[in-house]
Amino acid sequence: AFPRVFAPAVSLVVCGAMPIKVGFLVGKDTDLVEDPKYEQVGDVSFLSDLPDIYRVDPVSHEYLKNCEKGVTGQAHADVAIPWYIKKHYDDIEVDIIFPEEITLKRLKSNLVNYVIGYDVINAVFEGKDRLKSMINMFKSCGNLMPSWDVQEFIYMKSSYMLKCKKLGVPMAPTIFSYKNARTPQGLLKQIKLRGWRTFVMKQSYMAFSLGFCKLKVEDCEKDPNILKEYFEEHSDCPEYVVQEAIEGFSRNWETRCFWFNGEFLYAIANKAAVSTEDGKEHIITGDEIPEEFLENAKRIGKQALECLPQLTAPNGEPVPMTLIRTDVGCADSQVYDKDTHWDPTQKTFFLNEIEYGGTTYFIRHLKFDAIPMWAKLYAEKSREVAGLMAGGEPAAKKAKTGAVAMKRPAAALKKPAGAM
Repeated sequence: AFPRVFAPAVSLVVCGAMPIKVGFLVGKDTDLVEDPKYEQVGDVSFLSDLPDIYRVDPVSHEYLKNCEKGVTGQAHADVAIPWYIKKHYDDIEVDIIFPEEITLKRLKSNLVNYVIGYDVINAVFEGKDRLKSMINMFKSCGNLMPSWDVQEFIYMKSSYMLKCKKLGVPMAPTIFSYKNARTPQGLLKQIKLRGWRTFVMKQSYMAFSLGFCKLKVEDCEKDPNILKEYFEEHSDCPEYVVQEAIEGFSRNWETRCFWFNGEFLYAIANKAAVSTEDGKEHIITGDEIPEEFLENAKRIGKQALECLPQLTAPNGEPVPMTLIRTDVGCADSQVYDKDTHWDPTQKTFFLNEIEYGGTTYFIRHLKFDAIPMWAKLYAEKSREVAGLMAGGEPAAKKAKTGAVAMKRPAAALKKPAGAM
């Protein structure tokens, strides 16, 4: 079943009350809304008065404000959602923040700021000074959603993976290789002791599948330079996430579940291009997703949510979690890890990754118009936070219903859907 499509719920500002000022950190170029696929289920007319500065050139991946006159582009989900709020929720004052406009003063000028586009992972690609500056701002502004401790918990994959392991969440056999405590020889020895034949290397604080590679133990034994060169090239990475390669991962659907307030919203499933007959990535949604894959992804995703830190409002009051995406893979063949006993004749579903609000929403691939739904969720969350900050009930119940240049907005926002 698809999520209920929300009709616009315009809320008029209570007489004498100030609008809730809400920031949205944007920077996507991978989640089109102004697209023929979206127009099959949604109405883009609400974007008719969107200033062109917020649209992205599909060629250069730059915002049009940074392009030559005459260049055209499209709006993406991270801009479309706050713009919809601006048009339909007059008790909320929307502040759309470009990456180069992020300052501590700007962030603190809003009651709350949602990270739905640009984030610290983007800053990794802009140099150490920019990264340090962004982390300092995210740590000290005190009003990000999700909060910095939640973001950092997800960025450092070992944090949530070790917690999930304690909770009994199934995951691929994993070795964490930490900076200043790793060597190529030591890692290979660990891998061999586990009995692996093929393995993948991934990284924390990384995106776009950069640093991802699939290697054979046999090849690494014959040529020690394979791992040596990897270690040299990625020496700054805080941790490598090394996993036994799950052969069924690429030929089965990876199912991605979207959650808000801890509740399931929808799912998409994709199959990597390397495993499809036409050599293209396949994405399915809604009732196209096999029930076995959807139900197992929901079960494992719901369990994985329990590992996350408690989200809090700027005043420390606990608040239900904003957007979390849980990605679940499927194994259907022999796993050689000595401590893992999955039946190779049966499908075994496992958590592959957790992402949060800056991830891809897959808006144009859905069978329903998700923009009103996301707008309503972010608007109501803002009212909830406003109510907690005021020390009373959520604002929704009080209202009447009715200068660092970023080279790319976020072409490198999150990893391609097909990567493990």
